[in-house]
Amino acid sequence: MKVLLCGVLTAVPLLSYVPEASARVVTSADRGAAAVAYWTPERMAHATPLGGRTGRFGPVTGVPVARGVPGSRVIGALFFDSGSGGHYCTASVVRTPKRNMLLTAAHCLYSQSTHAWHRHIVFVPRYAAGHRPYGTWPIWLMVADKRWLQRGDPDFDFAFAAVQIMGGRRIADVVGANTLEINQGPGIQVVVSGYPAKENYPADRPVGCAGRAYRQSRTQMRFDCHGFYGGTSGSPWLSDYDGHTQTGHVVGVIGGYQEGGSEEWRSYSPIFTADTARLLNTADDRA
Repeated sequence: MKVLLCGVLTAVPLLSYVPEASARVVTSADRGAAAVAYWTPERMAHATPLGGRTGRFGPVTGVPVARGVPGSRVIGALFFDSGSGGHYCTASVVRTPKRNMLLTAAHCLYSQSTHAWHRHIVFVPRYAAGHRPYGTWPIWLMVADKRWLQRGDPDFDFAFAAVQIMGGRRIADVVGANTLEINQGPGIQVVVSGYPAKENYPADRPVGCAGRAYRQSRTQMRFDCHGFYGGTSGSPWLSDYDGHTQTGHVVGVIGGYQEGGSEEWRSYSPIFTADTARLLNTADDRA
């Protein structure tokens, strides 16, 4: 993968540190078409979820169960090659002046085990069983907090990624966008939607669940609902969801503690703060 570092293209994947708490990797624009071509229907069908969220302890009583949903134009599957095969997470479009930005979990873009960015990354809004109703959008810019990149700090397991302009249009103009909200702590009512492992949900479509976010720690919150198996990392937590526009205020993302949780019934998110907003501003400045 080529990256742009200080205006010079190099064949070695490098990190370029930008103001204070973030880092970026930029792929050359011509890689976008190659990434789209890489993700054939067969590769998407055989992609496996990132993360091993299980139900090994059986059902937990008193916890709601996620249901299959038609999906949102603003939420989609994020496909990538980790170097050990094709995988997927969940991502969503977030509002910025340049109208081309996604939000997901940092571990969906950068591997702590290999200390490398993922490759051939594309976003498919409202993906469902191989269908791509709003196209396939290649990612060309990824921005994550260096506290995640350097030591996997779970409080910064969120990241932003810019997608290329396709057919002369920017993604937010095509599907809409959620609005980032910070300092919206536990107790808030949210809707969470994402793409669970196909072995657990063979329909290969998103599931959704509504409920309340609770405090896990000073910097983390949790959301309890069965059905959020591997693949749902990066799923947005939306308050004030509008079914007509299919958008809301994004106050969290499945990630953080245990990279979002080890069990399918309990999900975690870092609490978004001013650091999250600064990271988004940095991403938009570089996009």
